[in-house]
Amino acid sequence: MQMITDWYFSIVLFASLFGLVMCSVLFFVNKDDSFSAKVFAAYLLSFSLLALNYGLMTTNFFFRYPNLWRLLAWASYCVPPLAYLYVRTVLTQSYRFKKTDILLLLPALLQFVNFSPYFAMPLSDKLAHISAVAQNKKLITQEDESLLPPGLGIALRLLFGIVTTISQFVLLHRWAPKILNASTATPKNKATVQWLYLFSACCALLYGTLVLEFVLQFTKGPSLDYAIVFTIAGTIFFLCISLLARPSILYGITGWLPPQPNHELAPQAAFTTATMQVDTSPQVLAQRNTLNAEQGLRFKMILEKHFGENQPFKKAGYTIGDLSAEIDIPSYLLSAFINQEYGKNFNELINTYRIEYLVTDFKANPTHRSYTLEALGKMAGFNSRTAFIAAMKKHAGKTPSEFFGTKQTEPSE
Repeated sequence: MQMITDWYFSIVLFASLFGLVMCSVLFFVNKDDSFSAKVFAAYLLSFSLLALNYGLMTTNFFFRYPNLWRLLAWASYCVPPLAYLYVRTVLTQSYRFKKTDILLLLPALLQFVNFSPYFAMPLSDKLAHISAVAQNKKLITQEDESLLPPGLGIALRLLFGIVTTISQFVLLHRWAPKILNASTATPKNKATVQWLYLFSACCALLYGTLVLEFVLQFTKGPSLDYAIVFTIAGTIFFLCISLLARPSILYGITGWLPPQPNHELAPQAAFTTATMQVDTSPQVLAQRNTLNAEQGLRFKMILEKHFGENQPFKKAGYTIGDLSAEIDIPSYLLSAFINQEYGKNFNELINTYRIEYLVTDFKANPTHRSYTLEALGKMAGFNSRTAFIAAMKKHAGKTPSEFFGTKQTEPSE
């Protein structure tokens, strides 16, 4: 591959790598994040690969590796539906896909079939085709190496993107008033809805730029290569920086939307230990992909009753799998419930309970003032002094020594 000299390729490359790192974190590091976060990670992965592929077209990369030309074309059909599915899962508080959602991803598979003529070409023909495209960039949009007539393939992708983006705004128009006007409306929910509008606006800007470029390909108008580069790279940077600045938006809507008119929720006082049993059998769970209001209330009562009576969070290394086994609710449901009801991930919720336990216990037992930070932390289940200090700062804005009034000092940061 030749030395990279084009500054705009450097921007795309950096943006793509930034996006790939962020989606890796969402997939593999934050293992207890919400389902919508995983969908967003899949979107970011597809978008970053698509951006990387676009940038590589401006270099000699595909002359060195002609068999990779069009290999990532599937990503162009994954970005639009994943963006739509992400918005839908956040608004409807879904914890799994619908069975019919596979149809939205079917075009990505068909894209491989569409470019099968190119994959079957001799190596010399592939190089000749790539050379022709390098000399006349307008041939990229023609895609004459595919099964579809010239220009139709990209037109269908753009149409697919426009339709799904419009569908995102339709979903927001339908759900946003319900969320913002509900009794559970919070500043966090408002920020999440605002984020979804900004996310959808980025999608609209991207496809608007691509459509304009596609139209100009058939005229003598100027090329929008730079505009596309800035739009793609800018979108990735905006999405990643937004997540770094406000990671809580990944947890979706906090609180449960009101039940449907024909499904009245029983008063909370009417629930007894017997009625708090929630049917989580595979047959029942397979019938829905979201938690309804009644399930949300019951899950909350079960979890808080268990924490209040048994205080399992005091165990060091306590995991969501442990909690799942103790209250007999699948961990993926617990993860979705905790993200949506409390606006936190599992670890943040456990640490909150630990800090609240210490605060209550410290008031009842003033003699604990003489305990070391390690001793106080271990009482509540913290694995280390550092984790205890970090959780205390996040919960109360003070170190344990400052909050509890101990004379012990923290190690210098």
